[in-house]
Amino acid sequence: MYRVTGYFRDNKVTRSFTDLYDAIDFRDIVDAHYPLSVTFEKVIDMREFVYNSWNVVMDHEKNPLSVIPDFSTRHMIMQILAWMWCIVFGIIVGSMYAGVFSMVMHTLILGALAITVGTFETAKRRPQYFGGFGRGAGGEHE
Repeated sequence: MYRVTGYFRDNKVTRSFTDLYDAIDFRDIVDAHYPLSVTFEKVIDMREFVYNSWNVVMDHEKNPLSVIPDFSTRHMIMQILAWMWCIVFGIIVGSMYAGVFSMVMHTLILGALAITVGTFETAKRRPQYFGGFGRGAGGEHE
């Protein structure tokens, strides 16, 4: 998102744009009316801020754990951090059952994500792995 502001003697004109070229066109239009100054800035909207914040923490390729070369080690460290946060949540709520429930849910969700990522990586790197559906060359099980 881009914000263009034109400062005139008696008023200020501000508009926001999602397209860079629309913002540049508007800046040129404002500039043609001889303002005192024109500002052009890139603005991060709330949706993009939340998305970027999520990725910095949860995306294993963007968070500080990305320097660890082994994917399974990164996954295990993320799992331990998730369990830690489950315990903290349980302590805050005041119930150990809430912490245990949260740990189980995190384990299920992260396990399902790991299986999904593994399946996608296998499909990308070895697509022939899924070709036979367990059937032999003659069409029957071997």
